[in-house]
Amino acid sequence: MSQVIPPVILSEDVAQVVNEGGSVIVICLESVSRKGTAVVGKWIFEVVSADKKSRRLVVYKVRNKAETSLTVSGVASKIISWGFPGIIIPKEKGQAFELFKDGSYSADWRSDT
Repeated sequence: MSQVIPPVILSEDVAQVVNEGGSVIVICLESVSRKGTAVVGKWIFEVVSADKKSRRLVVYKVRNKAETSLTVSGVASKIISWGFPGIIIPKEKGQAFELFKDGSYSADWRSDT
């Protein structure tokens, strides 16, 4: 039985897609909690092309594994490095926000996470 591998994009290439009019979807896989002073959870990212025809999972450069952030600081760092003017982070498992270059966003709830 063959395993289907989703289309992927390296984190270092995300800013280019965003600058061309693409967007990033931040998906919460584990609801937010506090550990000391840190706010933790688990998030992954998908990139949507400017023409809205493709959606790709952001992966680590060395491994073909989804790039995950385990802290709010990690999510904020990625979003800022990709050129967004501000951040919004989903906090409940299954919640996702699509971020656009102009700073706007749209929210949706995913039942498949």
